[in-house]
Amino acid sequence: MTSKKALKQIKLIYFIICILLGVFAVASFIFVTLNGPVYIMDAAGQNNLKSLIIILALAGIPASYMFHNRKVKQINKEQQAHTKLQQFRTSYFIKIMTLEGVTLLSLLSYLMIGNINQMLVFGLVYLFLILNYPKQSSILSELEINKSEL
Repeated sequence: MTSKKALKQIKLIYFIICILLGVFAVASFIFVTLNGPVYIMDAAGQNNLKSLIIILALAGIPASYMFHNRKVKQINKEQQAHTKLQQFRTSYFIKIMTLEGVTLLSLLSYLMIGNINQMLVFGLVYLFLILNYPKQSSILSELEINKSEL
């Protein structure tokens, strides 16, 4: 696999995840607006679900960043560019999937209880996902790869 193909794969997966999450968020909002929540819970159950999602968001965001940074630091700087990019791709996907999991859970809880606070948690984590756009220059600088090595 070439280095440019690995970079394209990283960007493709990123865009697919971002677009599908956005579509699911809009569909969820429209569904709850038109039909109401899917599941009626008592107040204690709603509070427990809200607390769980908030705790997952507060733990998931830093955990994804810490895992990714640790894995990138462990990549051997002496390897070829395509090998470094393959290892980076795996670490980056785990980071993005962690953020995606939290956003999906917040959307599902919004569908269940119809509380707009869950949509706000989704927006917060989705913002972190959007801020993780895989720019070629940032990936290359993070891995200490020159453009000529691609």
